[in-house]
Amino acid sequence: MHLTKSEQQIMEIFWQADHPMAQTEVVSTCVDRKWKERSIFSMLNSLMEKGVLQEVGFVRSGKTYARTFEPAMSQAEYLAAVVAEQLPDCQLPALLTALLHRVELTPALQKELRSALRETAQ
Repeated sequence: MHLTKSEQQIMEIFWQADHPMAQTEVVSTCVDRKWKERSIFSMLNSLMEKGVLQEVGFVRSGKTYARTFEPAMSQAEYLAAVVAEQLPDCQLPALLTALLHRVELTPALQKELRSALRETAQ
């Protein structure tokens, strides 16, 4: 699953939001970018086709209703999907080991990792 740079920027907005957003809210969040409303509309549809964004309802917008959207997957799930597409299964242990060497393995993180391993083993 490949997202363009602009699509990734749109998804960052959704991943940081704590609520579903309508296109107009996304447009107002992107005032520092030179995107036109039509471009954002196209990107939202593309993100839905790629399965990273989903329509979740409608809100009143002036005299009409606007669709609202939220991420269909977390940022971590998206990154895992990107890595999984590129990485042969046999290299997964090496990748996990490399990642673990880059973070501080606190007791809390170790507990969380053990719990995740138990969940996936079931």
